[in-house]
Amino acid sequence: MSSNFTVKVFFRGDWCPWCSGYLKDFNDKALHKIQELGGNIVGITSQAGNQSQKNLGLNFDIQIDEENIEAKKYGIFITPKAETPLKDVDGVYPNGMAQPGVVIEDSKGKILYKWAIVPSEMNLGGASDRPLVADIVASLEQILKGQETGDSFSTTSMSYLEQNHPEEYQKVQAYIASLNK
Repeated sequence: MSSNFTVKVFFRGDWCPWCSGYLKDFNDKALHKIQELGGNIVGITSQAGNQSQKNLGLNFDIQIDEENIEAKKYGIFITPKAETPLKDVDGVYPNGMAQPGVVIEDSKGKILYKWAIVPSEMNLGGASDRPLVADIVASLEQILKGQETGDSFSTTSMSYLEQNHPEEYQKVQAYIASLNK
């Protein structure tokens, strides 16, 4: 079955609690509506051996793009391997780690929507400050109707992660605590 558009969700990897929460949001809060609108979702990561689809029970495909071809095509920020959390793990991110981003592309290759993080200390190295999935879907609906959309979106934060994905929030807290030792 062909689709009218594809929502491409770029994420760091299965080790990233923020990414797991975001993928769960797309799966649980958006997949049905996106399919209803004539589209599909694909997750894209540069992490070799990624297990997000299996581990999270996702109902959409995950594409492993170790060369970061897709990320480069859409201008998604790529963190060099030496600056990734898994820099000392052989075979992981040999060409860098694609950072979070969302691209919605129609079947003719036209970009309908694009958001990409630029990692900074303020967004925990690219982890937080992602547009809420519900806002992306609302914008998509406006775009498909030929209407303008705003550029202002609510974003993920620590409180969002804690309220919506408490298990992932605990992983982040444990990681932060380990840095302070």
